[in-house]
Amino acid sequence: MPTSIRKIGNSQGVILPKPALAALGVAQGGAVEFIYETGKISIVPARSDPREGWEEDAKIVAAAGVTQEDREWLDADLTDEPADDWDAYTAEDRARVEAELFASGLVKP
Repeated sequence: MPTSIRKIGNSQGVILPKPALAALGVAQGGAVEFIYETGKISIVPARSDPREGWEEDAKIVAAAGVTQEDREWLDADLTDEPADDWDAYTAEDRARVEAELFASGLVKP
């Protein structure tokens, strides 16, 4: 379905016919994204924010509290590998070594 580019304010645009909007599943005011490819531009419905609703969910989880089993899972090691020598250092030792590395220029802050 051919259409033309029209002046819209200080910009130019294309009017999307009602059947095109229906095919995309969007209505007036709905969000779309442009996908730029060599020689063409595709218009697709906008993806929702992957973090949408996280704040509300976090509040629900916080209100429910943490069970002992949850605490054990949260505190569990993330790997079965044994701790390396770095883990044996105290916080002060690690800070001193990092300061020495930064001072030597081997590591950038």
